[in-house]
Amino acid sequence: MKTMSHTPQISLFRPALALALTVCAGLALFGLRPAFASQGGGTAAELVKELKAESDRAKPELIKQLANLKTREALDGMLEVYDAMQTIFMKREVVRAMPAFDGVPDAEQPALQKLMNVATESGEFELREAALDALGACRGKGKDFLRMIVVSEAEDSVRERAMKLHVKVGSKDDFAWYSELYSPKDDRTDKEKEQDAREAKKREKEQEKNKDKDGEAPKKQRRININPIRLTCFQAIASTLTIDELMKARKDPYAKIRRASLEEMAGRGDKKTLEFAEDILKNDAEAAENRVIAARIIAGIEGTKAAPDFMKRATNNVSPIELRRGLAEILIGFNDERINKELIGDLGRGRGTGEKLFQIYAVRGMKDERVDKALVRMLVDKDPEVVVACAKILGERKYTDALGPLRKLWEKANKNRDVMRAGITATAMIRQGDPTWIEELIELTKSEDPELRSLALDGLGNSADKKHLDKLVAALDDPNWSTRLAALEALERLHMKEVISPVIARMAKEEGRMQNEFANALWRMTGQPFSDNAEGWTNWWKNNSDKFQLLSDADLEKVKTGEEEWRLRQTTRVESKFFGIRIISHRVIFIIDVSGSMDEGLANDYRGKQVKNRMEVAKTELSKCIEGLDAGALFNIYPFSSDVERWVDGSLAAANEKNRTDAVAYVGKLGPFGGTNLYGAIKAAFQDPDVDTIFLMSDGEPSQGEVLEPTVIREHVAAWNEHRKIVINTIAVGGQFRILEWLAQDSGGTHVKFE
Repeated sequence: MKTMSHTPQISLFRPALALALTVCAGLALFGLRPAFASQGGGTAAELVKELKAESDRAKPELIKQLANLKTREALDGMLEVYDAMQTIFMKREVVRAMPAFDGVPDAEQPALQKLMNVATESGEFELREAALDALGACRGKGKDFLRMIVVSEAEDSVRERAMKLHVKVGSKDDFAWYSELYSPKDDRTDKEKEQDAREAKKREKEQEKNKDKDGEAPKKQRRININPIRLTCFQAIASTLTIDELMKARKDPYAKIRRASLEEMAGRGDKKTLEFAEDILKNDAEAAENRVIAARIIAGIEGTKAAPDFMKRATNNVSPIELRRGLAEILIGFNDERINKELIGDLGRGRGTGEKLFQIYAVRGMKDERVDKALVRMLVDKDPEVVVACAKILGERKYTDALGPLRKLWEKANKNRDVMRAGITATAMIRQGDPTWIEELIELTKSEDPELRSLALDGLGNSADKKHLDKLVAALDDPNWSTRLAALEALERLHMKEVISPVIARMAKEEGRMQNEFANALWRMTGQPFSDNAEGWTNWWKNNSDKFQLLSDADLEKVKTGEEEWRLRQTTRVESKFFGIRIISHRVIFIIDVSGSMDEGLANDYRGKQVKNRMEVAKTELSKCIEGLDAGALFNIYPFSSDVERWVDGSLAAANEKNRTDAVAYVGKLGPFGGTNLYGAIKAAFQDPDVDTIFLMSDGEPSQGEVLEPTVIREHVAAWNEHRKIVINTIAVGGQFRILEWLAQDSGGTHVKFE
């Protein structure tokens, strides 16, 4: 089962009909109406006939008019219209209108049933979310259907959202159920659980054998609740719990429930709060985020008396960087002269990487030249992590005396890529607006290093100087895709009419994700809805270039507001997907966790039913995805455990029939073994110069490799990706892993959770 958090990705299509549909969307966006559109009105039969005739070209207002008739005939017509529509947008409009039948005799029940079916069965997350929201808006029996979804076999994303919506409209009468879901009883020993699983497997075989005889499906068992549902229920009833019940929750296996319990106690001002918070702060096995919150609560109770303990913990070599930074922020927040003096005095005297990083972070906001000079001295530290941190903060502080040492970082013959990147980025921050720096950026556009070319183009775009137009246009033909993307983004920021023609010309040569990026940019610059149809764009510009005017701020806002509608009106075909995430790219790497823990089952199946093996779920999804890849795509597979492997060495492989067959066979032989070297897998994928999209699936926190701490992995990947702009989609199998959420969020990707 899965939960999806999504950053929209526009799906691409080519049929001529699609072009007609998007033209209508564009006209509607700017208040224009196609000649064939109806003025609406009439009986249910007339409205249904008109909607079905115009299909996805129809105005959404017609659907609302039909729903507002509030009759069974109107509902039956709505169901017909839903099936007749092809785009996600129009189907969603039908779903959104369904609450009109709330409380309508003979229509309410089938309307809510349809919403539940869409929420639990649709393959499109936009339709699932719309259906759930519609149920939440039905004040009559909507809550009952949400409850059925929560205990159903629906995807985790659906069940989790249904639970939140139920709580929003719930009452005290529901608290007993919330309490049951928050704390499901399972007192079985491990041996008893194994025995139950064996018996369930045996029962399943017997039931399948007897199903044809008696016509009865296997009886459903009670479902194990995923942690996000438990958290939602806990938050709903937290204010009714006793202090003893809240204290008991500090031992809950789910970190977010432990944190919510602590925060509830702190809000009440109970005297046991300090004890609770201290227990969490001193527990090295506790989530760093929880420890930081505990420290804040302690600071609120004890004030600067807590500072010595905070400093001791922050300099402890086992403390994670997230905790060190959180403690640094608390110490800075005290704004105590004695504490500040000690922090400045310690700067540069740390004994290890962690201690030095804490000291650097603790002084970053202090306006004191002693801090600047100490940070410059630390630019020669032997530890690259320390050098990168100092360079970043010097850039933020815009300390001009650091320019010489910073230049050395990115002009050294034997460069550490992370150090080089930090040096030049900090230099750019300090010298922003300097005319001589612009000249240097122009020279950097000729660099053999594509990352430096991208950085230079980004800087030229930020200058908003239109005299760089020719340089940026020339970069649209750069052999490196990320450099072309940097040029495209810079040209868009120039906001010039002269940009349109070269962007259209280049879009015709792109494919996959890059074609998608060019289509999006053209939409934002012009408001014209031609998607990836290069011929459509070319003809439009040929006929309109003379009279085209740049969009006003108001029109730009309309474009921004209408972007989701434009995207959903285009979704007229089924794309290849991996764990439900649409694949637009033609240059993809699949990073697949094959560590030993992947041999375990998913946690949220019904008790008494055979659980799904994580490895088999992953292999099944990946095989389906590979078989559905566009023939023009390039791809590779990186299985990882303690080490990282590759399906093919060298460049990405073409998704021809032979390679897809070979890849599926390769996936079928994968087996779980070893630890979780997440950092190594991502680092290896970033070494491929062509990849523009990564799909990363894992079932656990990093346990082996060069870097284990999630916060540090996040920062390294963000630095690698600042000018690469690779989209990272992540799939968490069997738990909640913030590092996977972060990687997707930072790169504009999609995150999916399978419990």
